[in-house]
Amino acid sequence: MDTLAPDDLEPGEGQKLSVVAYGALLDMILRGAIGAGEPVTERLIAARLGMSRTPVREAVRRLEGEGTLLRQRNGALVVQPYSMETFLHALAVRRLLEGETARLAAGKIAPAVLAALRERIERLRREGLGDGGRQDDRDFHAAIAQASGNPVLATTIADLRKRTAMFRLGRLPERLDQVCDEHLAIVDALQSGDGETARAAMQSHIDNVRAHLLQRLTAI
Repeated sequence: MDTLAPDDLEPGEGQKLSVVAYGALLDMILRGAIGAGEPVTERLIAARLGMSRTPVREAVRRLEGEGTLLRQRNGALVVQPYSMETFLHALAVRRLLEGETARLAAGKIAPAVLAALRERIERLRREGLGDGGRQDDRDFHAAIAQASGNPVLATTIADLRKRTAMFRLGRLPERLDQVCDEHLAIVDALQSGDGETARAAMQSHIDNVRAHLLQRLTAI
């Protein structure tokens, strides 16, 4: 595949490519195509994406600044390892923040958006936790956060969800039907306009994620 060199680009195109490279590299990490502790080199990523190294370099710098990539003492970059302890701490913060976004969003989400959320839930139940299902799950939580009306809260939650998604044990297909039922309970509460019920439904969902993970770990 031909790569795009910086000199071949129109003004602003380089920035657009760096955004594309960032999204593609982050997606590789979230999907587990590049696992925790694995090295990330600009040359190999550029080759995989069919880009020059310049936009990839910008994407790598951004991910390093966000803490997704870790620079080791020898200068090499690796995907930040994510411990169970860190995951549980992040999940506790998500419980508080996402419960609040659900409370704030209750009664404020347009009927079309609620209908779209229900469609995503049914698709997740039907198709499982493939790449599309994981994206539907991310979009589900993002839509609620955005509807809260607090962009800082939505951005913080997006960052936390990105970090917890890097913990590979968090993807437990045996919980699929339960997750879908929990999501539906959240949507029902949002549609009813009952903020406290929406908060409780969201926090119960995250509590169940935590409980199931701990149960799974103790069985290993």
